Amino acid sequence: MKALFIGLGGVGQRHLRILKSLYPNIQIGSVRSRGNTFEIGDDLKINKNVNIIEKYKITVFPTISKALEFVPDFAIVANPTSFHISSTTKLIKNKIPVLLEKPISNNMRGLKKLLKLSKKNKTTVMVGYMMRFNPCVIQLKKYINKNVLGNLYSIIVTINSFMPEWHKYEGYNDFYAGQKKLGGGVVLTEIHELDIISWMFGKPKKIFVVGGKLSNLDLDVEDTVGILMEQRVGRRNIPVSVNMSFVQRAPIRNFLLLGEKGSLEWNILKNTLKYNNYKDHIYKENNFLNFDRNDMFVSQMSHFINCLHTKKIPITSLENVIEGHMTALLVKKKLDCLSNKL
Repeated sequence: MKALFIGLGGVGQRHLRILKSLYPNIQIGSVRSRGNTFEIGDDLKINKNVNIIEKYKITVFPTISKALEFVPDFAIVANPTSFHISSTTKLIKNKIPVLLEKPISNNMRGLKKLLKLSKKNKTTVMVGYMMRFNPCVIQLKKYINKNVLGNLYSIIVTINSFMPEWHKYEGYNDFYAGQKKLGGGVVLTEIHELDIISWMFGKPKKIFVVGGKLSNLDLDVEDTVGILMEQRVGRRNIPVSVNMSFVQRAPIRNFLLLGEKGSLEWNILKNTLKYNNYKDHIYKENNFLNFDRNDMFVSQMSHFINCLHTKKIPITSLENVIEGHMTALLVKKKLDCLSNKL
């Protein structure tokens, strides 16, 4: 089996290690435009004593066109967001299945064409929403499907982190997340919860947005955003608020659902899920003590390879996640309109 990598930064190298652990004899090719060859661990710390090209016996190509000579069975696209569509389209034209890192793109250009082409060529594009493989998310979906809270009243999501400290091996304004031309900004970089909301509750009826570049950091992207959506759940419209920031040093990541019978609260950082049904006097706390963040990536990769072998549609196929991505792009568009009015 052969895998072609487009992008071998932090997440690309994580996928590389997972593939080699699952399939030790897999052959690896890579399209390389940057000269960095040091290893980036799962903790995003670098080891300059390791040359990944030598360690993993990677065959290097200057372009995707040249890499077709490698005849890969599939590709991992993990380059900056603004290059996702063009890279994936070239691969799908040649019927090479793709595991595409999230977000899909930073604008609409080429998105519908890619979706149409993947269907026409019957070639899989699976998007890397690894949070869908989190055991808390899986249990949360089961609770929602069982309607354990009765009528939902509201959903409140908080996402706070400090992006400048994510990648110790590069400046925060060199990192794609902090650059508009590379498809950065908090909305797309921290898109997982918007995807989960879309997966569980569908497309919002209305969206209101406040925020932008509020910090004093040297960025040209939005770093803080408040989103209020009107979501149709059952027979009623409910408010869904999503507060996102990647310039907050105190990390908070929380997903709270409030309903007529009680609440469901997913503490994403602790990976605990609390179900409190005060009406029926039920309290359950799901603690996945043996959970490791890397488990989500392993499950995602295993699912991708299995779908290629069985010809099944991945749960995060391009067509299955496009709605949540469109919501994120609409939020970005509304933010641009706000900034243009100032």
